[in-house]
Amino acid sequence: MVYRSQPSVQSVQRHSLMDRTSGAAHTRARELLVLPRLDTTPSKSAWIGLVDLSLADLPSLDVSHLPASLTAARTGVDNAQTRAIFAAEAEIIAAAQTRLTWLAPSRDESAAGTVLREEEASLWTGSADDQPPELDVVAPVQGGRERGLILHKLIEEVLTGETPEAEAALIERAADLIRSLGRSPVSDPATGLSADELAACVARTLALPDIAALRPGLLAEFPVYAAQANDGLETATAGIADALTVGKGGQPVVVVDWKSDVNPDAQTLDHYHAQVRAYLNMTGAERGLIVLMTRGTVIAVSPSPQTVSA
Repeated sequence: MVYRSQPSVQSVQRHSLMDRTSGAAHTRARELLVLPRLDTTPSKSAWIGLVDLSLADLPSLDVSHLPASLTAARTGVDNAQTRAIFAAEAEIIAAAQTRLTWLAPSRDESAAGTVLREEEASLWTGSADDQPPELDVVAPVQGGRERGLILHKLIEEVLTGETPEAEAALIERAADLIRSLGRSPVSDPATGLSADELAACVARTLALPDIAALRPGLLAEFPVYAAQANDGLETATAGIADALTVGKGGQPVVVVDWKSDVNPDAQTLDHYHAQVRAYLNMTGAERGLIVLMTRGTVIAVSPSPQTVSA
């Protein structure tokens, strides 16, 4: 049982430390130690009250030998700041302050998310009847976030050279990635994560003519940055492109966005179009590609008209 009147171990240790510190401070004076003589009894927790110095018995400081003309030094200039002056100075400081807003283009595979800026999506351009192309029918595949993560990781490792592009190596690495998520590979892709199907999907994607043409200069998971100042507000945008190519001067040319959806609807495709366009606008790239890996379809995206004219 612990009684309230009993001091805690921490309290005793704290007071002991304060006593030692106070004693050290009072014994460090080389010739003279001047202490104030208070007209009140200090609290026991006050530094001057920790040790009984018998201040009442000590002689007062004798300053009779000092020159009579000696006066106290000024501690500082008078504060002439008024409320109006303060407000004016505050406005100057606020105006000079750098205001920075960070933005990041979305990379999610959901139509419910937001992109960098509001867009008027016009996904299907250049077709004679202004209708979206028919997507090829593929074998039943169970989609999901985990499948998308594995496909992105697998194709990234192929582009960086970490994983060979050979079929056996892709299947083995896909199986490792499946197990790293706490899942077990299955043979039927309609019932779960199939290493064979994931490997074939990556190989099929890299063999697409649009992607094969970019392979020699295609860089995976490339960080991109942009900054723009307007009316004293600087907006910085940072993102990571799934893959891109750069020109001789280091300027991004083509931005590639891998998508693992099995059956994306029109709303989802519009959202992807806006995502890629946000990357094009921030990097100044000439062209974007939405790659539907499961269906083996590539959709071209152009930057905003104002970006092109700039």
